Amino acid sequence: MADFLLRDIDERVAERIKEIARQKGWPLNDVMLLLLKQALGIIEPEPAPVPGDIARLTGAWNDDEARAFEEAMAAMSSLPDDAPSYLVEEERRKSDRRKTESGG
Repeated sequence: MADFLLRDIDERVAERIKEIARQKGWPLNDVMLLLLKQALGIIEPEPAPVPGDIARLTGAWNDDEARAFEEAMAAMSSLPDDAPSYLVEEERRKSDRRKTESGG
């Protein structure tokens, strides 16, 4: 593969490339390669967002982010609605002590 060095990139172009990289979570090099391929007609550009499709307009979580969110929600749902976590842990310890003392 060939390497190229680009110089004198317009500030607006540079900022837009950085913005795309942040949105996609990609390295700048990958974004620039994608944009070059699109401009040269080697690959099709990404389709425009469908109006009303909020996930595509605002972005969406990748699999790792969705999994982390689900795990956090599962952990939160196991807590009582009105008790902070430190009280829940304290109550669990008391319950364990009672079971131990009663032989259970």
